[in-house]
Amino acid sequence: MAYMLAGLNDLYEAKEDLEVLKEEYPELCEQLVHVVSLTRQMQLKYGYMGSLLRDEDLPEYEPKYLRGSILHLYQQEVNKLKENPYIEELIEIMRKYKSISDSKLFLLTLGAKPELLQGSTIIK
Repeated sequence: MAYMLAGLNDLYEAKEDLEVLKEEYPELCEQLVHVVSLTRQMQLKYGYMGSLLRDEDLPEYEPKYLRGSILHLYQQEVNKLKENPYIEELIEIMRKYKSISDSKLFLLTLGAKPELLQGSTIIK
């Protein structure tokens, strides 16, 4: 039971950190919401977006059935976000909350409530 509460506390802390990020770097957060929304609309895995932001090669997240030209457009949008001068602030939050997963962190940016994300493991 304590483990579940710790997970929920982590989600609340992450939400607070994202709110601070939004106040201090509104343009960065606007770009972030755009790319997270695009990821959701294209039905890509949030882990793929996270791996692109961190310059990691994680083959388990790579889209398998997406036309190359469409994937290229998506990657361009992620690169625009990466070019933001304050991107390291976001990367630091991603590192800090790696234990709660990129998917939950990005869903928090879209306004998901921590209670709904706690214990959810099917979102990638």
